[in-house]
Amino acid sequence: MEIIAKNLIKNYTKKNSPEVNVLKDINLTIASGAKVSLTGPSGAGKSTLIHILGLMDKPTSGDVFIDGIKVTDYGCSKLSKMRKDNIGFVFQFHYLLTDFNVIENILLPVWDRKKEKLKRADELLKLMGLSRRKHHLPSELSGGEQQRVALARALINDPKILFADEPTGNLDRKTGKIVEDLMFGLCNEMKTTLVVVTHNQEVAGHADHQLKMIDGQIL
Repeated sequence: MEIIAKNLIKNYTKKNSPEVNVLKDINLTIASGAKVSLTGPSGAGKSTLIHILGLMDKPTSGDVFIDGIKVTDYGCSKLSKMRKDNIGFVFQFHYLLTDFNVIENILLPVWDRKKEKLKRADELLKLMGLSRRKHHLPSELSGGEQQRVALARALINDPKILFADEPTGNLDRKTGKIVEDLMFGLCNEMKTTLVVVTHNQEVAGHADHQLKMIDGQIL
């Protein structure tokens, strides 16, 4: 899926505080199937940008188009359906439910169809090298294993777009490389558009295109 951002501005206002301009007139096109990395210092607006592109937040002004559809006009229910059907997210922290085992956590986004998605969940577990961990709780996994479960959960619905926000940020170099290779490899195989926020130059270099943000703007 192609993503286009036009004149995106995002301001935050707090009572008794000056307005903070986080995104400043962002214009961006990400081709369908492209692998894009987004780098820059903390506070540059990277996470805010992918939250807006991933339909988890709305801009103050400007528009987002996904496959030519102006999704910034969508209401909450339409946005929710678009996310559920087409978009996956991986964060720096895994956000696994502690009382659910591995397979249950992977199936969460498709819980209403968990029986028909069980085969796909098993396939992803095998690809992640976690088949023997299927019935373990998150507390029984290493950090790298937890992040691989989070990646499988993001891919369970075969999303057309995957957003990853510092997906290897909490991992050591060796474990991070495993997660990185799995993420890029599976997105290439599935022809999924990938946008990854990272401070890791090795991860950034794995992408087809590298973008840098400073002070709410793309250089």
